[in-house]
Amino acid sequence: MDQGPISRDRHGRGMRRPLPSKLFHHGIARKHFFEDVVTETCEYLKETFPEKLSKLSWEIEDVPQVSEQEPIRRFMANKEKMQITLYRIPIQRIGKMRISDPRLQIEQAVISAAAALIDADPWDLIHPN
Repeated sequence: MDQGPISRDRHGRGMRRPLPSKLFHHGIARKHFFEDVVTETCEYLKETFPEKLSKLSWEIEDVPQVSEQEPIRRFMANKEKMQITLYRIPIQRIGKMRISDPRLQIEQAVISAAAALIDADPWDLIHPN
């Protein structure tokens, strides 16, 4: 007795959709949120500190290249190119102190990277006098 393909209808609720379906884009929303916060923060820094950061450029990578000897970086500052590179996964998932608001965690990393770029204290970029 061939009944065709086996269906999984549990308790009359119908077929379940697979978890990684079209309705759930794993990591996409988180990545776009990260990119939006980085862009907003960098634009704010460029407008607020035009004499120091008007040429600021940035890029986002998921993870840095690492070797066994060095710790995982959250960002890199290239003073020659006036560019910061932010590493999304270490910023979002690795840290000494977990901040409950993900926006603050990302903004903190951007400000720290920009401060390293111009040899300034991050607090000077947060609270300009």
